[in-house]
Amino acid sequence: MVLEYDFDIVVNEELEDDAGSERLDMSVARARFRKVKTADALRAASPKIRKIFQNAGFDLDSTKSGMSHGYFAEGDVAERERILRALFTNIRAAGIRGEYCGEFDFHQFLYDVKTAKPRVGQRRQVADWTPNPRYKSPATPERRSIHGRIGFALGLAVILFAVLRYLAAAGATP
Repeated sequence: MVLEYDFDIVVNEELEDDAGSERLDMSVARARFRKVKTADALRAASPKIRKIFQNAGFDLDSTKSGMSHGYFAEGDVAERERILRALFTNIRAAGIRGEYCGEFDFHQFLYDVKTAKPRVGQRRQVADWTPNPRYKSPATPERRSIHGRIGFALGLAVILFAVLRYLAAAGATP
């Protein structure tokens, strides 16, 4: 099976605003593969290869894009070049010879990178990535449900009936 190694540039605005972030030295523009299987293949590669890609600016997640194979958004040229330069610098510095690549094919990746062309006049169709909150607060209704109201009324009636019965047994009547 031949994987498609097209990727899009995704901007994470939260890193720009977070001054205390440990990842402040990393750029906010990240590259994400369009196909889930390609991202899975990179995640299945050796830790050294994953680290090389992550340090260059790739995410291990995928993104949904309407772009066709072999094209990328025209506005992504500068960030794309920056990320690819960093990737090739990391590969030269660390080396990948003998590392486990699994389904990730470097020759096909290089071919797809070389032959990719900017799509003129097409806006970026990838939404800027925003992380989901880890814990969502539970939705609390403003009013009680009908079952809660009926239960409360029945409980109050039983208590009132018990108090009246106690008073009647004691000889006091209201």
